[in-house]
Amino acid sequence: MKKVLLVAFVLPLIFSTDGLARADRKKEAVWRWMDSVKENAVATARDIWEYAELGELEFHSSERLARYLEENGFTIERGVADLPTAWVATFSSGEGPVLGYLAEFDALPGLSQAAATPTRSPVEEGGNGHGCGHNLLGTASAFAALGVKQAMLENNIKATVKVFGCPAEETLVGKVYMARAGVFNVVDVMLGWHPGGGNAVTFRSSLAMSSIKFHFYGRTAHGAGDPHHGRSALDAVELMNVGANYMREHVIEKARLHYVITNGGGAPNVVPDVAEVWYFVRAPKTEQQRPIFEWVKEIASGAAQMTKTRLEEELLTSCYEVMLNEPIAETLQKNLEQVGPPPFDEKDEEFARKLAESFENEPDSILLDTEIKELEIVPPDKWKWGGGSTDDGDVSWNVPYGRITTACFVKGCPGHSWQVVSCTGSSVGLKGMVTAAKVLAGAGIDLITKPKLIKAAKEDFVAKLDSKTYECGVPDSLPPPSRRK
Repeated sequence: MKKVLLVAFVLPLIFSTDGLARADRKKEAVWRWMDSVKENAVATARDIWEYAELGELEFHSSERLARYLEENGFTIERGVADLPTAWVATFSSGEGPVLGYLAEFDALPGLSQAAATPTRSPVEEGGNGHGCGHNLLGTASAFAALGVKQAMLENNIKATVKVFGCPAEETLVGKVYMARAGVFNVVDVMLGWHPGGGNAVTFRSSLAMSSIKFHFYGRTAHGAGDPHHGRSALDAVELMNVGANYMREHVIEKARLHYVITNGGGAPNVVPDVAEVWYFVRAPKTEQQRPIFEWVKEIASGAAQMTKTRLEEELLTSCYEVMLNEPIAETLQKNLEQVGPPPFDEKDEEFARKLAESFENEPDSILLDTEIKELEIVPPDKWKWGGGSTDDGDVSWNVPYGRITTACFVKGCPGHSWQVVSCTGSSVGLKGMVTAAKVLAGAGIDLITKPKLIKAAKEDFVAKLDSKTYECGVPDSLPPPSRRK
């Protein structure tokens, strides 16, 4: 009896281990295939780097990435959610799980820089540049989808893989309006990533945020001759800012409030009849952020009443914090460890050393990170919050979502800088991009071939929602900014 029990106990372990080995061999075959065709992805990322187009204006960049997918067997639905540069790419091999990838391609203003040049060298003075690496981001997601497609064809896997071309992440517009239109709700799970200075699963959240412009309209008059006939729109802006700054004392410590006066008048001796101030209002959770945002709007209304001016609000966007998903994070971590860090060489190290000479702060001792950061899973009440915001949050409140970062920048690079632009057009950035694509492809293959993973991700998603529902912060009646007159 003991021998029978022993055999019954050992055999499942043998088959289970062999099953895991077969699954890993499938991924390894795909990773080898990706290495053999990576130059097409590299060329795509370089083209988008050269276009360097701003949010909602990424016509060449968006089309270049869509065409890369189209030429590799995906069908493209363009102009989704009333966004001219948004699209959804789809490949299906039959009924089965639906896997999604997030892609971006917008650049930043004023950061033009020659690729792989470690000293400041603009291609065009005042021009745009990929200071956040979205040329890499969108391309790696598309390349990952091609890897999953290859696995589906080689192994007769019935599934669907989609890539979502999302414009204007820097202004937090694209995914919010796409989420409002229900574009993401067709997938079972979503994967994404962002270039960075290290290699890790990004298990931290972001700040919920609203972006809004307040336009005040008064009455012009001579500043010295008859100011009593005027009604200063600039006074309204300044009073609003004073009120908002006094409000800071009475909101939670982790809330963030910042603004710029985008129109303050033309001359000191003319009472300004038009003035404008642009606000970002942030907090860790949407449930904390939205009451603060409403308070800011009340302050604006009060400033208009005090100055007898007319107020118009122009809401640009409003995004959620990122909802983290443990099963997806663990799947990504496993694949990150299997793929390993980007294969940097001595030329990359030399570039990093020279670039680090431009940093104002003392550079890190390790300039190109080849470590894999250990994943730390913590309960929601222990989540860490990044200092910024991303419209990925709205995606994560609609479908289970996970993301990674890989080393594409020299460590110590200031964010949104010409140094980052140099990295994102260099072999450093491109090697990090290929690494990210392989990790995302491997995780995608695991998800579509192991139903229990998707089930666990959905259960975690429902538990984290805790009966809350997604309510887009932008009204249905409001078109995307590029569609407004």
